[in-house]
Amino acid sequence: MEILQFFKDLEPAVEQIFNFLGGRLGKLILSVGLLILAGAISRLMHWRLLRETKTTPPQTGNVRATWVRRKNIVWASAVLLIVALWSNQITGFLISLAAIGGALLIVSKEFILCLWGALIISLNKSLRIGSTIEVGQFTGQLVNTGFVTFELAEIGPSKKQTGRLLSLPNSLVFTQAMKNLSIYGSYGIHLIDFNFDKSVRIQNAETLVLRLADEAGKHWIEEAERHFSAVERDNFVDLPKARPEVFWTSVDEKCLRMTLRLACPLNRRGQLEKSIVKRFWVEYAEQTPAQTPQQVTESTTS
Repeated sequence: MEILQFFKDLEPAVEQIFNFLGGRLGKLILSVGLLILAGAISRLMHWRLLRETKTTPPQTGNVRATWVRRKNIVWASAVLLIVALWSNQITGFLISLAAIGGALLIVSKEFILCLWGALIISLNKSLRIGSTIEVGQFTGQLVNTGFVTFELAEIGPSKKQTGRLLSLPNSLVFTQAMKNLSIYGSYGIHLIDFNFDKSVRIQNAETLVLRLADEAGKHWIEEAERHFSAVERDNFVDLPKARPEVFWTSVDEKCLRMTLRLACPLNRRGQLEKSIVKRFWVEYAEQTPAQTPQQVTESTTS
C-alpha cells in the first residue's frame, strides 16, 4: 500500500515533466541530448574497434566498413528520433521553406548553390583552415570560408606559395572535384614523372632515381612511416608505403614514363622535386651522354 501511495504522489511530478518535455524548450533539450548521446556512442564504438584491432589487426577495409555502417546507423537513428520529436513544427516549416526556396531559386540559382556549398564545406570535417586543397586547376591552402566564397593562398606549379589569394565561389564544390592534399596530416604522397624515349636504360634510370629519393628523404622517411601507420590504425584505411617506389607506363609508341612515388612533408614538395629532378637529369646525362632523352617532367600529389 505504501508503494502504491508513493507512485500516486509521484504522478503529478511525472505529469509536469512530460508536459515540460512536450513544449518547445523540452523538445530542444531532448534533441541536444540525443545528439550528445549519438556522438558518445559513436566515439565509444570507435574506441572499442581500436582496442579490438590493436593486438591483431584484421583486414583494414572490413574494419572500416563495420565502423562506417555502425556510425551511420547511430546517427540515422538519432536524426529520425529528432524528426519524429519535431514532426508537428517541421510540417509547417517545410511548407514555408519550400515557398521561400522556390522564390529564391527563380531569383538566383548560383547564389543558392554557393549557400549549399558553404554548408557542405562547413560540415566536411576533413576540410579545415590550413588544409591544402586542389579544386579544378587551382591549388592552395584554405585560409578563409564564407557564405558565398572560400579563399585559398595560391600554390603554384613549383609547389610554393605565390603570394596571391584566390577567392573562389562555394558552388565549385558541385562542379569541380575537390582534392584534400593534407587529409592525413603534415605528410603526403608525392608523384614525380619522368618521360623518356624508347632507348632509355630502364634499370640505370630506376636505380639512380631511387638512390636520389633515398638521399633526399633520409631525414623524414622513418617518421613518415610511423605517421602513416598511425593514420591507418586510427582511420581503418590502407595508405601507400612511405618509402620510394618506381612505376613504368607506356605513353605511346615512342615514349615511356617513369613515376617516382614517395612520402614527403607537404611544405617541402617543391624543394624535394627540384632537388631530385635536377640531380637526376645531370647524373643520367653523365651516364649516357650520347643518348640523353628530351627532358619532360610532370608532377602530381595524391
